[in-house]
Amino acid sequence: MSSSSIGESDLTGLPQDFTPDLRRLKSWPSLKDSPWRQPYLARLTFGEIHNLVDEYIFGQSLRILDVGCGRGWLSLELAREGHDVIGIDSSKEMIQNAKRTMDTDPYKAERGNLEFQISDFSQWNHPAESFDLVIFSRSLHHILQPSKAVRKAHDLLKKDGQIICIEYAYDRLDKKTAAWIYQVRRSLQQSGWYKSRKKLSDKIDQSVREITEEYEAPTRKEHYNRFEEMRKPLNTLFREVHFSWEPYLYWDLIMDVRVPSEDVEMATARSIMAMETALIEANSINPVLFCFVGLKQPGKC
Repeated sequence: MSSSSIGESDLTGLPQDFTPDLRRLKSWPSLKDSPWRQPYLARLTFGEIHNLVDEYIFGQSLRILDVGCGRGWLSLELAREGHDVIGIDSSKEMIQNAKRTMDTDPYKAERGNLEFQISDFSQWNHPAESFDLVIFSRSLHHILQPSKAVRKAHDLLKKDGQIICIEYAYDRLDKKTAAWIYQVRRSLQQSGWYKSRKKLSDKIDQSVREITEEYEAPTRKEHYNRFEEMRKPLNTLFREVHFSWEPYLYWDLIMDVRVPSEDVEMATARSIMAMETALIEANSINPVLFCFVGLKQPGKC
């Protein structure tokens, strides 16, 4: 179980000074395939996830469990906001990175309790009704038997506890959405601003098939849960207080954007995100990232 399908789990050869910390961002050019490579890209991706979580946290000084915390950047920010946080992830390398970042945090004297543990959520043991909030941030789609994971989250929450689930629904990507990805990538390629593994064909139908296959390839290699496999148990065990579709395809697109000017690259990345947001609102493409916020339903067994 890793923290993300895009942008975090694929980092290799990390610089010694790499700190995945939204308050200590700098340029790491060697992280070529990650938004962490530039501060403005990290803010536009990981920063937006943090903003979305913050928008739906109800209460102060909460006890929070961050499931699939990855490199711990979200857990760290939540602890800095005064919450007591446990972040768990099955990746030893990611948790080691999270702990190094935590230990060098210049704000550690002001934050709530923060702890990172290496564990698969299905095997993790903790007393029931211990948490005010459980967060799945792009991790539930990786977990086998998502209904059991959601049930476990329900059991770990106190009465009136809250869940925030921000998840990748890969099976929502359709032809019209792949066609939009093609149009963006094609225009960037023609500008010389796109580092592509494979040059797109002029034939749109062929390119749309290739793009669809690109996005489906990880789902064959690993098990990714479908949208309804995640949504159904959430709706069963929690009273929905918010549901929205959010932009996410831009993460993948901007990872391969290469513009000589940082200002132009930043503006290009923002425009791609804004375009995706507008197309989602107009129902012109299928979004692939959803945000579910729910409150624990008592008596659900």
